[in-house]
Amino acid sequence: MLSFLGVLAVLAGATPDTLVVPVQEVVVTASRVAEPLLHTPAAVTVIPRATFESTRTISLRDALAGVPGVFVQSRSGAQDVRITIRGYGARGNGERSNAGNLRGIRVLTDGVPITEPDGRTSLDLADLASIDRIEVLRSNVSSLYGNASGGVVNLRTDLEFERPYFEYGQRAGAFGFHREQGATGFTLGEARGLAVISNTTLEGWREHSSSTTAQGRVRLSAPIDPRTRLGVLLDAVNDLNRFPGALTQAQLDSAPQQANPKFVARDERRHNRVARAGLTLDRAWSDANALALMVFVEPKLLQRSERNRFRDFTRVHAGGSAVWSGTARPSPTLELRTRAGADESNQDGAILFYNLGPGGTRSSTLFANKREGANGAGAFLEEELTWNERWSARGAVRYDDIRYVAEDFIDPTLDATRRFTHVTPKGSVAWRNDRHMIFAALGGGVEVPAFNEIDPPPPFDTLTSLNPFLDAVESTTLEIGARGSTVATGGSTLRYDAAVYQIDIRNDLVPFDGGAYFLTAGRSRRRGFELGLDWLPIATVTIGGTLTLTDNTYLEYPGDLGDFANHDIAGLPKMVGTTHVGWTAPWSLSADLGVESIGPYFANDANTAEVDAVTLVNATARWKHAFGQCSLSAFVSGTNLTDQAYVASVFINGINREYFEPGLPRSASAGAQLSWR
Repeated sequence: MLSFLGVLAVLAGATPDTLVVPVQEVVVTASRVAEPLLHTPAAVTVIPRATFESTRTISLRDALAGVPGVFVQSRSGAQDVRITIRGYGARGNGERSNAGNLRGIRVLTDGVPITEPDGRTSLDLADLASIDRIEVLRSNVSSLYGNASGGVVNLRTDLEFERPYFEYGQRAGAFGFHREQGATGFTLGEARGLAVISNTTLEGWREHSSSTTAQGRVRLSAPIDPRTRLGVLLDAVNDLNRFPGALTQAQLDSAPQQANPKFVARDERRHNRVARAGLTLDRAWSDANALALMVFVEPKLLQRSERNRFRDFTRVHAGGSAVWSGTARPSPTLELRTRAGADESNQDGAILFYNLGPGGTRSSTLFANKREGANGAGAFLEEELTWNERWSARGAVRYDDIRYVAEDFIDPTLDATRRFTHVTPKGSVAWRNDRHMIFAALGGGVEVPAFNEIDPPPPFDTLTSLNPFLDAVESTTLEIGARGSTVATGGSTLRYDAAVYQIDIRNDLVPFDGGAYFLTAGRSRRRGFELGLDWLPIATVTIGGTLTLTDNTYLEYPGDLGDFANHDIAGLPKMVGTTHVGWTAPWSLSADLGVESIGPYFANDANTAEVDAVTLVNATARWKHAFGQCSLSAFVSGTNLTDQAYVASVFINGINREYFEPGLPRSASAGAQLSWR
């Protein structure tokens, strides 16, 4: 059915807000075990490749913008994006996250995590070059995934093609953007493989916002016997990003193209070199019993000029998981399904901090010499009972054990360890038929502070390397949702995806000392309504849209910045909506028009710095034609067609009132791809 989704997206001229098509044939793995989308009692969005292939494909915003409940902002038009799912990830912005770390959301590629044990994710390996579809699980899923309770983004590669193929694509656009990409799908007997290389460059609209990325990836899926399949994953990336920083309101109004002078003087940048190798083994002893194993290793060389220091990291991230799934039928009307598993991930390595030399260079003065290690281990058990092929009930429990170790080689008296353990339950009930599902879920979540949030404040920084005042952030999520489709007389189709939720947070992270340090002492509440509609009135026209309404409030907020109880949580708009109209014309042409509306929100917890609402208009035209075994496709795309001045992202609680990162003005891009099969 995914092929139909792709055809539908092309017919619609699909923009990134083309979302869930909830039909039973779609199989998702975002809940860690493959199951039909219509059987998954949680808010899940499936994004087929046709949705984002006629974009720049430079970042996950090109694919995720418009998914209900997901708020995605591009920091300067390049790879770094800010992703928030139901409020999770909102803190992942500011000078401390200048290096592009995403917080509280688990990101995987082909089932292998790129999220680190402390819950941070650097998006170097999250490239759209070879992605066939993206699964976004918006629900609280900590019972299965542990320390990243805000949701899951799973990027999947298609290895089910019949014949070898080759593709070459070229994209170019405003502000010095160009991207070259080649891909070949190959066969080795019954095995299927894919090799992709890509190179991306963006000079940037703002001063000091250039970005370059060179990446290669290989995927292989090979049957060992009729019931056993081996998977191989290889990745390598070398990227360099420069950051323009945030502006004050006066700077934003006078010259939004400028960079923050401090960021230019320090040449604030990130140079990451990351490699990864992974193996998966799936074994089904019968239709009722299956085991999935995964191991990976990910060495990293990371260099940054950030916050007046040159930072040099050498790390190795490694881990694995085992998941068993079994099914039993106590009677013809009852089915019992058990899922049990364990996972382990560890990241360890050396950190060298130097004082900055002239122009952001590394001086010879060593400021810090440390070892930082994080280990996350967990186990889960889930039971699901289905009766009469209509009703189902699930219950799950997960245990997590996260350990931090810090060794200071300059001052060993600062050596420290921290351990966070937690048990989180989850349960749901659901009803479904062939076209509709209604579900309700209640789940717990846990999220430990990340290493870049765990620095001890003075005077404790002379006693320990790890903040003794931080605890795990705990959450409880109640969610009710529905998805389905209807077919009217005459053949028009309407598909819908709706959910309403409430999340109560305890031990929320609260900044103090100007945002330099954190404590866990706050309470907050998030409520929201999410709706996605996709209407196909006739075969050549689609009309759709999404609406997300939220209320995100601090219930308790003690700290030296002030008592901000009953204030709005910064960085989260109360409304995000998208609409799109797509049309398929003769001669292999298609076009679409999309509108994205973002409501106002605050850039600081004091709620004194506000970001204005904005409405952005985008359009795309595409053409595709086959010539025997070859096909040629091309597109032209325009974004922000009305040339709105707006804020694309913010530094939450920015220093010296430097909050605002300006968005790109009117811009265009175009691309062409030649395929041979």
